Amino acid sequence: MNKNKKIALFIIILIGIFVPFIDSILIFEMFFLLIPFAIIFVLTLIYLIVSLINKKLNPRKALFVFSILPIFVISQLTSDFVFDRIQRFRIKRAIVEIEKSKNNNGEFPKNIDLKMGVEYTAGENGYAFKYSRGFLETVRYNSTDKEFVVYGWND
Repeated sequence: MNKNKKIALFIIILIGIFVPFIDSILIFEMFFLLIPFAIIFVLTLIYLIVSLINKKLNPRKALFVFSILPIFVISQLTSDFVFDRIQRFRIKRAIVEIEKSKNNNGEFPKNIDLKMGVEYTAGENGYAFKYSRGFLETVRYNSTDKEFVVYGWND
């Protein structure tokens, strides 16, 4: 694979990693690009099949063109999954510290420094966490329920 193709794939993966977290681009993708993506996928699949049958066409080029859209979609799904797991792990670590603080001081800490978009709120009876995991979904954790609940854009 030549250098230009590697750079193109790298850029596609980077864009795919960040798209789920930019709401306006995601909405545009979901409502305006879904049908064009499906058409492009079918056309590149046909191009790949024809290039495998016809000896005059370059099957490597066809495979590269065909792989662009699936790589873009897979990078979006992977970034969403990895980001969600990292945030849950960070929140679970913070929960341990909050419970220790509650046992030592008798109350929940008012502020916790959690970076990367995690919001923490504390009350007298409990605490809660909230973060956006991409694809217009918000995850909330409430200490009274002790479970993560996912809310979509329509909830």
